[in-house]
Amino acid sequence: MTRRAAGMSAAGAVLFWAAVGLLQKFNWGLGVWKALVLAALLAAVPLVVAQAERGSAAPDRPPSRLLKAAALALLLAHAGYAVAKLHHPSLIDAATLTIAEGQDLHAGKNPYASQRDAEAAAGTHDARFAGYKYLPVTLAAYLPLGALGARGIVLTNLVLQLAVVGLIFGLGAALASASAGWIAMLLYLSLPLVPFQLFAKGALDLVAVVPLLAALLLVSRRKPALGGFCLGLSLSAKLLPGALILPCALPGRGRNRLLYAAGMAVGLLPVVPFALWAPAAFVDNIVLFNLVRPVDSTSWLFSFPSARPLAAAAMAAFYLTALAVAWLRPQATLARRCGMAVALMLATLLAAPAVHHNYLLWWLPLACALLGAALAPRGLPSGTPAATKARLGSI
Repeated sequence: MTRRAAGMSAAGAVLFWAAVGLLQKFNWGLGVWKALVLAALLAAVPLVVAQAERGSAAPDRPPSRLLKAAALALLLAHAGYAVAKLHHPSLIDAATLTIAEGQDLHAGKNPYASQRDAEAAAGTHDARFAGYKYLPVTLAAYLPLGALGARGIVLTNLVLQLAVVGLIFGLGAALASASAGWIAMLLYLSLPLVPFQLFAKGALDLVAVVPLLAALLLVSRRKPALGGFCLGLSLSAKLLPGALILPCALPGRGRNRLLYAAGMAVGLLPVVPFALWAPAAFVDNIVLFNLVRPVDSTSWLFSFPSARPLAAAAMAAFYLTALAVAWLRPQATLARRCGMAVALMLATLLAAPAVHHNYLLWWLPLACALLGAALAPRGLPSGTPAATKARLGSI
């Protein structure tokens, strides 16, 4: 790698860290500033995808021991931080509600007909919206360690984090090389926001993120049925971000699309009994609540409430365009699939009435995989004379 290329790679990584740091800083009362950073990131997606595709065409350079050691050290730091948080976990409402709703489910009560989410009911001035807001796979994921209470949330998130890190490496390697996979891991693990959200706050989003990452990887490996199944599982955990991946993971051939749809239908089966158990309460808390959810100051729409319908219409148009492009021009590279997913997630956050920090966990793994492919050091073609290699390396 030339000095110029190394400098550009370092600059790209620093800009990414700075952007995520600003998103972490711009929270309540700073929705307009947060929107500007999200818009800048959205504008950068095509450039990163193009660089990732160029990098994938060049010969690979084996990952250095230093790179591997740094990534593994950060992974151990995450595990250590999670263990430290087991002593005094202080979780967000969604996590504590999940523990309580899991206990109620054990007792035979319907989580969607419960009255536990008093904050949502108060914010909408409608008692219908006091039920559980996540889908049944989220409940199922936290049930095995649910007896440990808040500690069970932290431990489950540690397991999910290990799965995400492995999938980020797999995506980076599939996009470009093993070096790209290690760089992607390093980028993701170096973000302070991630362990804080998972282990200090108990964010539940990785239950949906793990299968959607697997879906993209499986479809790229020509396993459409398994890819569709994983996407269905993601949707069975949360409607978003899984619904945004639907066009991004769409296979190219008709038969594969049928397998993809069949796999997705199987993955959605956990939703069926709950939807039939109390249909009105289910629709109210999973669908309608998200349509009438009050705007808070983490979104720029808090300062411009009249723009909410326009933002929603723009997002709908963007999504339908992405779906049409995926349907009509299906031979997309993995980099373009991941780039489309990141773009749809960022655009959704721009149009959302609330942009809480845990929502950033949706797109960060994919962004790190793409950046890993874009920033990975590349070797020179094997036919390049040694003298030329030496001269280029000294530039």
